[in-house]
Order: sequence, then C-alpha cells, then structure tokens
Amino acid sequence: MKDKSKKWHLLSPEDYDKVFSTLSLKYPNLFIKDKVFILKKGLHQDIFNSGELEFSKTVIRKFLKLYTEQVKYIELHIENTPRYDLEGKEAGLVTKEDIVGLAKKKEEIKKQVTLKKKKKSEKKKFADGNKEGKPKNSSKKLEAENANGKKPKLGLNIKVGNNNG
Repeated sequence: MKDKSKKWHLLSPEDYDKVFSTLSLKYPNLFIKDKVFILKKGLHQDIFNSGELEFSKTVIRKFLKLYTEQVKYIELHIENTPRYDLEGKEAGLVTKEDIVGLAKKKEEIKKQVTLKKKKKSEKKKFADGNKEGKPKNSSKKLEAENANGKKPKLGLNIKVGNNNG
C-alpha cells in the first residue's frame, strides 16, 4: 500500500501488515494479498462479534480505515458493484449514495489538506518574520537583575558570600 507510510498516526506499515496477515489467515476469501474487495457495510462489527480478537477494536478500526482509503479500493466504487462479507460472499451492492458520499469525503479531505498546508505556511511565515524583527533579550536580562546585580535563582534572591566582614 503506497499511502500507509504517510498515515502512521493510524498504524505503522509493520502493524498494518500484521493485522492484514492475521485477518487473511482467519478470512482467506476476503483478505487476499494484492487483491482488494469492497467490504460490506458494518464489517467491523462482524469481525468484533466473530470471537476472540488478536488485536484491539481500535487497531482493527484503524486497519479498516487504511484498507478502505486505498486508491484501488476507492476505484472499485462503481454503482452496483458487489460488497463482500467475511466469507468472501456477496453481501450487498455499492449504491449511488455510496458513490456520492465517497466523492464528498474526498472533497472534504482535499479541503482539510489544503487548509493544513495553508496554516503551516502561515505559521512558518510568521515564525520567519518574528526571527528577523525580534529585539535582543538584553532588555529582559536587565529587568531580571535584582538590587545586588545578581540574577535571582528560582524566584529567590540568594546572596552568595560572607557579609560579616
């Protein structure tokens, strides 16, 4: 999968591969290497209800999110294309509403990415501008000195040395 390295906040490529391997052993008719099937709606619930889980529900959800965001998976979304259950049997069809929803989701993601890039460039521009126009810290240093000409440590005014004589 090409995009998984960009989405480490979901799962690392190694973790994705571990989950895929485990699911392909448990559901060999659905999770096949180099072959993508459109999953039936609510498939995650079927996985959760199928018995003992080797991974947490969160990890499985993250895996399924990555799986369904693959370019190959998205390209398969054509009206009346079959969806598949855990046994690899047809379990519903892709509807026109699914396709419209997917298109909206893609547009939303594009907007989020554009906004993120814009914010990042503005933040960088602001940071670069601040570096040039910042006054030196000398005025702050003068304010921090106390009456003895020494800087206070941890908010305490500590005098060093013997004043007796």
